[in-house]
Amino acid sequence: MSFNSHKKKLLDDIEPLSHRASHARSCALLVAQKIGLPRDAVIELVARQTGVNLHKPQSVAELMIALAELEKIRLGQ
Repeated sequence: MSFNSHKKKLLDDIEPLSHRASHARSCALLVAQKIGLPRDAVIELVARQTGVNLHKPQSVAELMIALAELEKIRLGQ
């Protein structure tokens, strides 16, 4: 699946938080592949920049914050 496919599932209000978090981690994997880093390095970068732990997000709001950061990293901003 592509980044945008995982993003769409992440944004789907019907999906439970755990599934949405899984899609966020998949987005992190695709970003990591694009920039040549391990997935966990990107997840750690997101955590440092936002305070959001993608392994145990506490809310949909946290996932949205993490997604915004992943998109910034993906676009090189």
